[in-house]
Amino acid sequence: MPFERIGNWICQLPKIRVVADFGCGEDFLGQRLRLAGYQVHSFDHVAISDDVVRCDIGEGVPLDDVEIDVAVFSLSLMGANSGDYLREAARTLVFDGRLIICEASSRLPADDDIQKRLERLGFHITDISRDAQFTFIQAIRTNREPEVGVSLV
Repeated sequence: MPFERIGNWICQLPKIRVVADFGCGEDFLGQRLRLAGYQVHSFDHVAISDDVVRCDIGEGVPLDDVEIDVAVFSLSLMGANSGDYLREAARTLVFDGRLIICEASSRLPADDDIQKRLERLGFHITDISRDAQFTFIQAIRTNREPEVGVSLV
């Protein structure tokens, strides 16, 4: 499951990290990370528990600017406004904060196109890995202002 792989990456970071899961679904990642001592903000269009905040991510999440260290999108960039989602992650991430994306490989463009789009959204890719089913992307927040009208998918 993608959330397990993402959880393993995050657990290698210092536990002082604040994580936001954008489009958390059933909040499996949040549950795992909270048990490991992380502060996790979980957002989705449906709040399945008290730990999940119901909101339209593209319209904004209830976080301050530069509040989080890690932003996660695990199979959650499906909407037509995926660029708005990533701009919201850029707004809330600290400079050099981590962006982790997992998406169905069939939905994403070629790696060089992903890199160009994410750069225009204010991120620098540090790793892309693909398997038959999923593409995992790790990037860091740069000081570049995200461009409006750019999306990943």
